[in-house]
Amino acid sequence: MNRRHIQDYLEGKIPDSEMNEIREWLKNPENDTESRNFLGEIWANSDIRMVGAEPDFEQMLHQVHSRINEQMHRKLSAKSQSEGVIRRFYNTFSKIAAILVIPLLLLSGYFYFHSIQNYSSVASSAVREIYTKPGTRTKIELSDGTLVWLNDGTTFRYPESFSGKKREVFVDGEAYFDVRSDLENPFVVNNPMMTTVVTGTHFNLHGYSADNYFEVTLQEGKVTLERNSQKLVMKPGEQVQFDSRFETIVKKAVDPFDASAWVDGKLIFKDEKLTTAIKKLARWYNVEVIISEPEIDSYLLTGTIQDEKLDQTLNMISLALPVKFEFKKENNPTKIQRTIYMTKK
Repeated sequence: MNRRHIQDYLEGKIPDSEMNEIREWLKNPENDTESRNFLGEIWANSDIRMVGAEPDFEQMLHQVHSRINEQMHRKLSAKSQSEGVIRRFYNTFSKIAAILVIPLLLLSGYFYFHSIQNYSSVASSAVREIYTKPGTRTKIELSDGTLVWLNDGTTFRYPESFSGKKREVFVDGEAYFDVRSDLENPFVVNNPMMTTVVTGTHFNLHGYSADNYFEVTLQEGKVTLERNSQKLVMKPGEQVQFDSRFETIVKKAVDPFDASAWVDGKLIFKDEKLTTAIKKLARWYNVEVIISEPEIDSYLLTGTIQDEKLDQTLNMISLALPVKFEFKKENNPTKIQRTIYMTKK
């Protein structure tokens, strides 16, 4: 007996004349190890692809035993067999169950996955979550071909495959999107502060809920921002800023490539509020900056940060604006100083 015979048997390709021979071979306890090896190889080399949640094999096994017991009960009740026959009947079924558990699970798994593939609209696709640690960035490709770059400190959730009329994802942080065009299935980016709806476009979304600040910059295509019952349509070259603390929205014309320059390792600021710029810098360098005076919020920062070290960047800001920085002293000399106080000069 070889693996090909067993696989043909499971797939129903064996002639009736050979069925009994294979059944007897499977029932023989002496062939138990070899049969399990064959079945393991069949499973490993099968083209069954999981597109949903993993099946509950313990429940499947329970159902196998339940069906065996049910069949036993029906047959015993119908034929009123003697006690000796009952014992032999039970022992025979127990041996068959022990030998055929893996084939039954294989077939159950096949029909399970096959049904999910045919009825994917009913089954929900598994959702993945990515978190980029401070100071790190990453790039991923979604199932529809959409490309997403994630900046540091960003949480991103997305389905393994899209289903339904909308392609929905969730982001809390900053991400640059190159959305694959699909007019019939809009791409929806959910954020705690605002929802962004697109069909196919390039745009940068900056929305850390902890900052109470949301910003979208459109390079090309068309996007619609939605909050509650309000909608705002954007055109290429526009940037929308939303402050969730005061419910204020500002739309302005910008160079859209400045907002996504972080993808190439640069931070570009053009007349940006210092408090907003400092939060971006803090994540960039993985530090905490505490602003002690509210007047600093009115200062505007212009500049480009690329390969500068933290102390060089802070020194340039101090030369350009009337502010100064002071590191919090650490008692442990081996610990990196990560807390910085920013005050007026």
